[in-house]
Amino acid sequence: MAVSLLLALITGCRKDNLIPPIDRTTTPRAMGAFIENNYDLSILTAALKRTGLLDTLNQGGPFTFFAPDNAAFNKMGITGPGDVAKMEVDSLRSMLRYHMIRNRYFTTTFPQQIDNRYLTLSGDEIYVSTLKAATISPDLDMFVNGALILKESKRNIALANGVLHILAKPLKLTRGTVQDYIAADTSLTLFAAAMKQFNLWDGLKTNKPLTVFAPANSAFLKYGLTAEKIASMNPADYKAITFAIYPVEMRPMHVFSTDGYLLAGSATLGEGAIKAGGYGIALGYSYNSYYGQEISFISVLKKKAADWYPNEDGPSNVNYLNGLANADHKCSNGIVHVIDDLFLNPDLMKQ
Repeated sequence: MAVSLLLALITGCRKDNLIPPIDRTTTPRAMGAFIENNYDLSILTAALKRTGLLDTLNQGGPFTFFAPDNAAFNKMGITGPGDVAKMEVDSLRSMLRYHMIRNRYFTTTFPQQIDNRYLTLSGDEIYVSTLKAATISPDLDMFVNGALILKESKRNIALANGVLHILAKPLKLTRGTVQDYIAADTSLTLFAAAMKQFNLWDGLKTNKPLTVFAPANSAFLKYGLTAEKIASMNPADYKAITFAIYPVEMRPMHVFSTDGYLLAGSATLGEGAIKAGGYGIALGYSYNSYYGQEISFISVLKKKAADWYPNEDGPSNVNYLNGLANADHKCSNGIVHVIDDLFLNPDLMKQ
């Protein structure tokens, strides 16, 4: 079963039924027209046209749209309108509606806390989180499902029928469980095999809020862990934490890639760290606004007596596979982060 964990300061951080701000519209242009006439939103425009949602954004509202720009789509391998034309229409429409909520919300409206929940036009919830600060500012660090809302002129764009905020990456949603997501991802077949071999697989379909760090196949192969090797492993020969460190049960919520930064302000172990079986997982994040570059990593540490030290039973630093594009896969019962290494080397975890 998953390791039960507590993340300090998260308890009680949910807040529903938030009151929208006063109408601060400063331009008569409709949201759809603004998007269509913005070169940096050409891929989004193609997606909205293909799904019929461009007309909705010209006539309906008010909406708040957390919109991926071309650079954000590029991170997902979507490089132009031609890629959009290959996508299944209903799935694309649902994905776009997942980025939209009703009413106008400016960044100063959102409470300074983690996981303010909002119902989207797709019928699913998103989570808006804001860095705590002494004073309220439109430029506070803010994230939606772990995706950065870009700053300065790319947020709080007031339009005739809503507000536009540009995201650094598209939001990802799977309506199935984390188990369903892992089973469908061909790059995670060895992780699925390990979860089954060590009797952890069924725990991935529970209703508990799970955060799953899923090593890709390439991570297992670094240690010579093929499907045949995994099938030959006897769980009784290994410490329980060997693979139980990857699916972590968070109460009352799951953890996005940027939550550690929001809680602790850094990648150090402390308020924002996940602690499991004598090991610590600290999620590091920073954003270089000059280069428009997000930097992320995962620090793995081991506790000795009362202090924490770099992990000696595996790597002390692990990355998301291909960067943040493979983090924050939202599922019905939690989140999947795909990573490029194992936290613990099984050969060092024998008992």
